[in-house]
Amino acid sequence: MSKIAILCLSAVVSLTIAAEARALETTEVTTNEKQAKVATPKVLATVKAKAKAAEESDIQPTRDSDDVFTETSGRSLLLTAKQYMRHHNYNRAIALLSRAVKLDPDDPDIRCLYAEALQEKLSHQVEKDPAVFNLCVRNWLTVVRNEVGEEKGATYKGIGIGMGYFQDEERTTFAKHSLKALTGYLPKPWETNDRYLRRVLKPATTSVTATIRMPDETSPKANANSEP
Repeated sequence: MSKIAILCLSAVVSLTIAAEARALETTEVTTNEKQAKVATPKVLATVKAKAKAAEESDIQPTRDSDDVFTETSGRSLLLTAKQYMRHHNYNRAIALLSRAVKLDPDDPDIRCLYAEALQEKLSHQVEKDPAVFNLCVRNWLTVVRNEVGEEKGATYKGIGIGMGYFQDEERTTFAKHSLKALTGYLPKPWETNDRYLRRVLKPATTSVTATIRMPDETSPKANANSEP
């Protein structure tokens, strides 16, 4: 009988413990549900406030990857400018490439074609426009000194040690040939960009013609002024 009593007592204790654990679990679930109901309106209010602040923000979003070949991208303007270059419409190509440089100033292909279009325009001018000449020289120098493209930032004022490991040799060779044909000189390895430009750029000159007329000696006003 004592063994049976002990077994019954153990069973009662186990059931009691299980019931208490179940009651505690139910209480925790109920408490969490109440807290979630209280917190949900606050969370929604915070999310709405952030969304409204984002809509009212003055910061413009960056260009999407789908905008790479739209009319407002540098690569699209480059392709259009190439078509005008084939038809020898250099003025239109220069206008498009000028916009392309502003949109993507670090694209070496845009810089190279821009300088090429400027040089073609100069080749059809009897009197070379100094502004066009200087702009052409600056863009060719940018390509030659790798200030855009693969090695951007590897030089200081155009001078760099070990420069040229990652450059496009075909593009750089073409730029050097064009720059030498345009100016007659190539920048020396130790020569800074500013020093080279001072040596080759053309000053913006303006010519003014005027006729100086001297008073006629026989005129009454001249005789009156000559009398003491």
